[in-house]
Amino acid sequence: AGMSWEDARAFAEWLGRKEGKPYRLPTEAEWEYVARAGSDDPEAQAIGQLDRANAWGVKNMIAGAREWCLDWFGEYSAEKQVDPVGPETGNVRVVRGGSLDSDERNNPKIDFWRPQSRLAIAPSFGPHAARARRSGPSDEPHPGLIGVWFRNTDFTNPAQVDRLARLHTSWSNDPRGGGRWSGRWRGKLEAPFTGAVTLTAETEGGLAFDVDGRRVIDSAANPPSLSATLRMVQGRRYPVVLSFDRSRGTSFRIFWQWEGHAKELIPPSSVTWGAEEEKVARSEAPAEDRPGFHAIGFRVVLGPTPTTKPTLSDPLYVQQGVRQSTEFVTIAPDPNKPYYRKRHLLPMPLENSPPEAIDAACFHPSFRNHQHSPGLEVLPNGDLLLVIYTSYREYETGVSLIATRLRFGEEEWDRPDRFLDFVGVNDHAPLIWHNGGVTRIFWGNPQLAVGGFPFQWTGSRDNGATWDPIRFPEFVGPIGSHSRQPINTAFRAPNGTIYVSSDGSGGESVLWASDDDTATWRDTGGRSAGRHSSFTMLKDGRILALGGKNTHIDEFMPQAVSKDGGKTYEVSKTPFPRQGSNQRPTLIRLRSGRLLFAADFVFHNNGSQPKGINQLGSYVAVSDDEGETWRFKKLIGIQLHENPERAETMRGPTLGYAVARQGPNGMIHLITTMNNPCLHFEFNEAWILDTVTGERPDVELMQSRAKTIADVLRFEEKYPNGRVRIAGSGGIADDGRFLLHGVQTWHYENGRKQREADYRLGRKIGTENFWAPDGRLLWSCEYREDGTSTWRRYWPGGKLKAESSWKNFKADGMARLWDAAGTLLAERRFVSGRLAPHTAAKE
Repeated sequence: AGMSWEDARAFAEWLGRKEGKPYRLPTEAEWEYVARAGSDDPEAQAIGQLDRANAWGVKNMIAGAREWCLDWFGEYSAEKQVDPVGPETGNVRVVRGGSLDSDERNNPKIDFWRPQSRLAIAPSFGPHAARARRSGPSDEPHPGLIGVWFRNTDFTNPAQVDRLARLHTSWSNDPRGGGRWSGRWRGKLEAPFTGAVTLTAETEGGLAFDVDGRRVIDSAANPPSLSATLRMVQGRRYPVVLSFDRSRGTSFRIFWQWEGHAKELIPPSSVTWGAEEEKVARSEAPAEDRPGFHAIGFRVVLGPTPTTKPTLSDPLYVQQGVRQSTEFVTIAPDPNKPYYRKRHLLPMPLENSPPEAIDAACFHPSFRNHQHSPGLEVLPNGDLLLVIYTSYREYETGVSLIATRLRFGEEEWDRPDRFLDFVGVNDHAPLIWHNGGVTRIFWGNPQLAVGGFPFQWTGSRDNGATWDPIRFPEFVGPIGSHSRQPINTAFRAPNGTIYVSSDGSGGESVLWASDDDTATWRDTGGRSAGRHSSFTMLKDGRILALGGKNTHIDEFMPQAVSKDGGKTYEVSKTPFPRQGSNQRPTLIRLRSGRLLFAADFVFHNNGSQPKGINQLGSYVAVSDDEGETWRFKKLIGIQLHENPERAETMRGPTLGYAVARQGPNGMIHLITTMNNPCLHFEFNEAWILDTVTGERPDVELMQSRAKTIADVLRFEEKYPNGRVRIAGSGGIADDGRFLLHGVQTWHYENGRKQREADYRLGRKIGTENFWAPDGRLLWSCEYREDGTSTWRRYWPGGKLKAESSWKNFKADGMARLWDAAGTLLAERRFVSGRLAPHTAAKE
């Protein structure tokens, strides 16, 4: 186990050359055929029985290591095949023989211990050579404490070496152990004063804190001991041990004070660990779960590869018809006049819809009712690209990434499409970042049981039309405590270092850094002062991290500023209210040089607000002085939390998980989740700076102001062979925006037409058609003058598969499904995105 698909294939080829025989990896069909052993009886298949042969005498097919197969992963063909070999191309290879994800938080449960169960992951998933050389303890002091994370609450069953960034944190959203674990960390505490120093603790959990061998805080004592006064000598570093039982609560904070100095949180710079503490931690914990050392192995077969022709997959719409020209991308409304626009980001269904509604609208079976933790970027061609996970529950194995575009010059987002999926693995928290001609998507696998990396990524140099093979980071040096969940910001320092934000452990975040343009990566060492922190680089080279969630200072959001590239942070209070569950703020630098920040006024968990804050809802704030002072503007058109009980607690709207980006034309884009549906706002700096406030109705906020287009211009892009790839037209409307206007066509490289649609002022009119490379009609949509539309999808044989009626990005009217023979299977009615009571004539 612990070998990539690429290395497994290379071994089979090497063995074949050595022995002169046709060794190779088994195809997926061959693997399942042998695993079934001619029976559907689990006993005959020896499921989960190590070293016991199945009915055909083959051992460990569904026990022990998982196994690579030869095929790219793809949907099964609708037609019968003999010796299938999978699709022609893909980005993940098939894995069989068990589960990859930890299932402690999976809901619904999926049984992967069956011969027919499918898994898939990127073929490069495996260890880097550099990671095989484990470095010993370092003499250099590191910020925070180091210790051991235990799977049990009584400090037994050690799981891994763990690092604690500071003496105040919250684990309320930590996915590890289902909330029942314990930890013990060691280090040194540098005394701030010579004389009496009083330590005080606030905790919801089982906290114990020892200083110089003496237990000074013990919340489990009877009565609890939460304060102690010590005689200390300034500058002396005292050994400390901190223990925490997560089953008793989620957070703790330790303060100190002395004569002439008010009570304050012990600053992160006052605690460090070194070689001595690391040696103890490593002696208590088992060998670390090193990235790439996973549970996937392989077996070889002897025989020629089947000559069956690979299948062709239908094209993903989100990657089709992507313009490469940047000719019009700087066109925008007058930057001196306020502009503010609201759109629905995703259709209903999908958003907040039961499975039967998603099925009735004929979305892909992998689409689910909860879309969250989005990534957003404005691409060089002006398109907005959204990648977001779709799930029933956030940490179940079926979570995958879907994507959609708002194409430059169009009024409405595309319907979402499948995008990235490690099958049987939770794909989580995409972060999109464009820099230096490359658009990169980072995401994580928080539940991957063995061998997971802090993140993985893929890149595109053509506005997302094609993507590089998926890569896993090669880390140099130790990797500290973290959650495999990127946040929403990445940036490049003037010296070329790339920084990518990710959740840490508990109430903190981390920056991963690459000094050689992604060839290698390192843990910067420090941790910010909140989970889901949003980062940016200040003009003087410091790094600013604003809040996140699960931490606070007097009910206000903390900020963390690093002067040493993320190794250490100084923490202070901001003017922003604290954030909690279902909240993730966003911070970016605008083209004007200002900083922009967006978040909620209300703490989601209980509806509280800090003293002096009385507004409800959400806001943007801008700073002209690198975050020293902020100017607030309340956002309008924001919607309530999708859960009515949580909406009542918050007493007003929420951004949920937000991402902000700014386009080359100066327009600012802000997206939200946890609404019904997710939302997209587009505005300019003039709107933020305008003193006019007050809500406006959706009918006004969502209405285009464009009435006419003066000069319509034709555009065309071609393939290298000279054939037309994209042709269309558009112009500058009377509201200052560039909008598509007229017929737009896409073609495949073989000359076949791929898509045709007609536009009027950026909106589709008439009939839109989308064809496969072989000429099959995949889907069509008929748009009417009253704003309604009918979406139709087709079977490979040409018969109608599904038909649904829509208005304002919501299913509205009848939806019907047919089988490939043309028999009506189901008929359901939608009302404004919701299923009406069941009236199906046939099921």
